[in-house]
Amino acid sequence: MRLNEIAMICPFCDFENIAGVDECAQCHADLTNIHGHEVDGDLEQDLLHRSLEEVMVGRYVAVPPDLSVRETIRRLLDTGYHCAFVVADGAISGIFTERDILLKLAHCFSDHADEPISRFMTPRPSTLGRKNAVAFGLNRMMVGGYRHIPIVDDGAPVGVVSIRHVLSYLVENFGEVLSVTSPTQPSTSP
Repeated sequence: MRLNEIAMICPFCDFENIAGVDECAQCHADLTNIHGHEVDGDLEQDLLHRSLEEVMVGRYVAVPPDLSVRETIRRLLDTGYHCAFVVADGAISGIFTERDILLKLAHCFSDHADEPISRFMTPRPSTLGRKNAVAFGLNRMMVGGYRHIPIVDDGAPVGVVSIRHVLSYLVENFGEVLSVTSPTQPSTSP
């Protein structure tokens, strides 16, 4: 594992920060947009300079904290979305994802179906702004171990980015770069 995979080096003071931090612990520089980093190719260049707003989906499910688990899941099923933002006073107070359904409710849904979603949401989810770099969003998802990042503007939700959105973008724009012959399958080239 390379050092830059587990640490974020501040481009302003060269301090070695924990990967995924928003601000340098030494000089307090904003690390949400990674600039000044040497890049190896078009793909890395694109990820470092493309903003999340270019890959985010502006549609999302927003529910109040007191909505029932049953109704929240019904809204997810009706829209085909994989997560719901729990919104109170115009700001995201939690996120409820398909993973929460599986890990927290699958074995006991009937016992909790009419309880408020706030009991089962993930509180205070990590959020990013629409101008943050895609690379930073990917890093945040990897470090945090989650698949959805709410995108906010002045604290209010404006969209969502999921690992699925980023992968779709990458395949659409860098499919040739990403296509690799599987080591278990023989190459078809001469």
